[in-house]
Amino acid sequence: MATLTLKQKLVRCGAAVAAAGAIGSTMIATSPVNADPKQFSAFVGVGSDTTQDVLNAFAGFAGGTNFTPVQTTAATGQRQLISFDATGSDCIISRTGGGTFNRPNGSTGGRRALSRSLTGTTYGNALCGPAAGSNVSGQVQFARSSSGPAGGDVGTDLTYVPFGRDGVSFAYYRTDGSPVTTLTRAQLTSLFTTGTQTIDGVRIVPCGIQTASGTYGFWNTVTTATAAQENTATADCQALPGINRLQENDGEELKLLGDQADTAVNGTQVVTGFSAGAFIAKSNGVAAPTPPAGVGIGSISNDGNGNNLGSPIAGTAPNLTPSATFFANGTFGRTVFNVVPTALIGSAFGNADLKSMFSGPTSAVCQATATVQTFGFLPAPNCGVLNIRGSYIAGAL
Repeated sequence: MATLTLKQKLVRCGAAVAAAGAIGSTMIATSPVNADPKQFSAFVGVGSDTTQDVLNAFAGFAGGTNFTPVQTTAATGQRQLISFDATGSDCIISRTGGGTFNRPNGSTGGRRALSRSLTGTTYGNALCGPAAGSNVSGQVQFARSSSGPAGGDVGTDLTYVPFGRDGVSFAYYRTDGSPVTTLTRAQLTSLFTTGTQTIDGVRIVPCGIQTASGTYGFWNTVTTATAAQENTATADCQALPGINRLQENDGEELKLLGDQADTAVNGTQVVTGFSAGAFIAKSNGVAAPTPPAGVGIGSISNDGNGNNLGSPIAGTAPNLTPSATFFANGTFGRTVFNVVPTALIGSAFGNADLKSMFSGPTSAVCQATATVQTFGFLPAPNCGVLNIRGSYIAGAL
């Protein structure tokens, strides 16, 4: 009964936008053909910075280039998707007639906004709406996430649907002198649990990522750092002017901090966790911002199990490619997801067009392998599986 209630709630919310935008497949089938622009009925996604560019390409435009939009089958209305970047204006309106709410920044932010959209409770704060947050019911249909459910989460509200593989290593920058470009997992663990230290004669300062990022959470699993340990270890970097925590995968911000660190102590190097997929896409010019000169992504000489992974990337820009070995590694490789409501994708009574977009190897997203690779990722071997689930994400922001 709860499943049917959730589905009915989403149907009503979608119908308020436009008949063609209703969430129920029955209403789509009876809607006039081409009565409204396709984007009025598109699935709305928010969240991860890491995967925003490839999802923009799925929507039809990314990095100044037009792409063929992915869409569901003709039988399910040929619905498309739209995807809001993690950063930009503070506030967004995701659907015609919908209210203004805070832009979700990062995987956790995206999953939280999706959760509030499904539960009918408020999201955000007075910056973009009422002090208690905005009613976002039906305003978000999926979330971009570069991380899976939290460890120990046995909930089933949300389904994490894999579509790509990524590798995560350390990005580095040093203003003066040659940077250290190869580290071990043990050295990274030491840096991100205890703080600034000298390695191979170079003073290295670890820098933290904004905490709503999936890359932040994943990097903490790589380094085995608790949130408290990581916060203390990155204190030297946080004390630098201008940026408290880095926007994930932003080489320009890393350089800015590196230049300031070098001013404080000449020859200092800064490092942070960085998606290799994002580094490839930005270096190849299909996403922005391009990593500035001197910002690189490092090699891993020991993954903690004696494996020399080398660099996560191969070649030279604008033709960088991912290392399949690195991306497949159990410690430094990860799966990236689109997160959808289990009630609408995980049952026989679910939503046919949502399934057509995300579910199974023949889904629209899983068939877009060329686009996935263009943006620095590898197709997920388990693309479209529906057995990875988790709870709603609590909180209003």
